[in-house]
Amino acid sequence: MPCELSTLLDEYREGKASPAYRRYVREQLRGLVESLPEETLWSRLRTEREPETLAVVAEAWVLRYALDGKPAVLERLVEHLGQERDPALRATLVRSLAHTGEPSTELLGNRVLKGRDVYRDWVKDPSPEVRGAVVENFREEAARNFGRFRGVAERAVSLAAVADDPSTAAGLLTSTSIEAAGRASVGQVRKLLQSSEHPEVRAAAARALGTAPVSELPASMDALAARYVTETDKSVRGALLESISRLGLTRAVPVLEKLRGVDPEMKVEVEEWLALLAERPQTWDLLDKARRARDAQAAAPRR
Repeated sequence: MPCELSTLLDEYREGKASPAYRRYVREQLRGLVESLPEETLWSRLRTEREPETLAVVAEAWVLRYALDGKPAVLERLVEHLGQERDPALRATLVRSLAHTGEPSTELLGNRVLKGRDVYRDWVKDPSPEVRGAVVENFREEAARNFGRFRGVAERAVSLAAVADDPSTAAGLLTSTSIEAAGRASVGQVRKLLQSSEHPEVRAAAARALGTAPVSELPASMDALAARYVTETDKSVRGALLESISRLGLTRAVPVLEKLRGVDPEMKVEVEEWLALLAERPQTWDLLDKARRARDAQAAAPRR
């Protein structure tokens, strides 16, 4: 069996330029997981130094948890991750946790590694690769439920609030919808919109509020409109207009009309949103589709 594992990984290295062949080897390895001695797989994970191959081995290791639910499987991985000095390998190990079969962003610190907030540690990792892997996990895990995992959304917001790096905070805020989040988490997003000194974080918070639950619509609309009046960054103002339109749909019209004269440089953009809303779209998808069609038409070469 160890020989079969080594053979598969050697084949993976040789054929990794082919996506189809890579998928084939991954599936073969997944089929071996149940019969492969645990220590054989673990030994290979600990010694593998090539990130792409490690990704395959670590994914197979995490699959052991998905099959039998033993916390020790993930605990060993997290401990090893904490000892790894190579940021590319640390990032690879973080990404592998997205294969647990349930959101690792909720699982770790809850049923596994109780009381240890390892994702909080990784958000503050000095390596942008590791922080980026955290954002990737949130985005991927949220997408499995159309961005409507309450626990994932609330964890993303809480970590964004403590992230030192503005790009990481912004990535977390836009990694998932906050439609399923509770009042406290939506309030945290409004606080970031008002208090962050980083334009990219304010823009991300504005976009996140565009997905706020209906119960938080009045407070979120008020926060978006109030911030537009005091905001000085054009990109953030653009994000605010988008979220006001997205959140309110036709109810956003009187809000936008009041904001039309705040910034002469943004007046055209306000008018464009009003024109789209005049068609009375019933959902954000329809509004966004109309916007993209308008933008494509504007970008098309004139004959």
